[in-house]
Amino acid sequence: MKDQNSIILNWKGNPEQPLVSILCDAFNHENFIREAIEGFLSQETNFPFEIIIHDDASTDKTASIIKEFAAQYPLIIKPVLQTINQYSQKINFWSDVTFPKAKGKYIALCEGDDYWIDPLKLQKQVGFLESNDEYVITWTDFFTKKGDELVPNDFKNSLPEIYAIDFDNIFEPYCTFTLTSVFRKSAVDPLDYKKFVYGKDNTLYALALCNGKGAFMNFQSSVYRWHPGGIYSLQKPFIQRYSSYLNIKEIYDNIPQSRTKNIERIMKRLLKASAFEALKSVNDKTLDNTKQKDAIKEYIDQASLSAKVKFFIRSVKSKIFR
Repeated sequence: MKDQNSIILNWKGNPEQPLVSILCDAFNHENFIREAIEGFLSQETNFPFEIIIHDDASTDKTASIIKEFAAQYPLIIKPVLQTINQYSQKINFWSDVTFPKAKGKYIALCEGDDYWIDPLKLQKQVGFLESNDEYVITWTDFFTKKGDELVPNDFKNSLPEIYAIDFDNIFEPYCTFTLTSVFRKSAVDPLDYKKFVYGKDNTLYALALCNGKGAFMNFQSSVYRWHPGGIYSLQKPFIQRYSSYLNIKEIYDNIPQSRTKNIERIMKRLLKASAFEALKSVNDKTLDNTKQKDAIKEYIDQASLSAKVKFFIRSVKSKIFR
């Protein structure tokens, strides 16, 4: 790993005025955070960047590892170490904690259990944004790591070198993953983000796209780690689908620019998937199935007659009406 001086040697500009702020949130990532930080530090850029790492009161050695790196790279790494878990207090790491501390013109995001593998990732994405004023956010291709296996996407063959993204095609295909995103800080107001009850990364993207286009840059820069300890991985399929539906619906309801045929199709697809997943647990007496029932009712209210019949047949098999 390069030392601090060798990293700064390639920079043009004052390290105290970084062009990019890398925001990283971590919780109980002691097995992963070292690889994430090393991926940040391996970036070869001709501009200064800072790394703001937020540890949400981890109960393992995550904070100690962050402190170790911060001591070695004090001009680059800015730790934010919590003593009380913020997630449990429903405090959003991004809008409430790390974004307000960012000094950069651009923001790059990566969770503490994911990591970057291309040392030119930031240089390529920032270079593109600096040369194309009409774009406000970029993403790249990535691998998914399952165990020891790196699984590629099919984007390399199915998408062009630069794939322009707006509300007419976002999520088709779903290539906008957080760990690869770099966006203009000026494109998103964190106060706007906080207004969303079901806010996710998709909300951030939607707010950014109100101010310009997005670009998927077709090179593999990062690794998305799929593991049992991941917050999203732990959720049941119904919760995954329904929370995504509520998130997209909230975007549609509150951002007029998002009211496209594309977003409408995605909402319908997510609601249908939620309703059918709800059938699998709606009769479980040990659970509070309020959300499952809400999803089923909303789907039935919106579905066509033929779709209602198919759903009724499936629901009878699930004994939902007994």
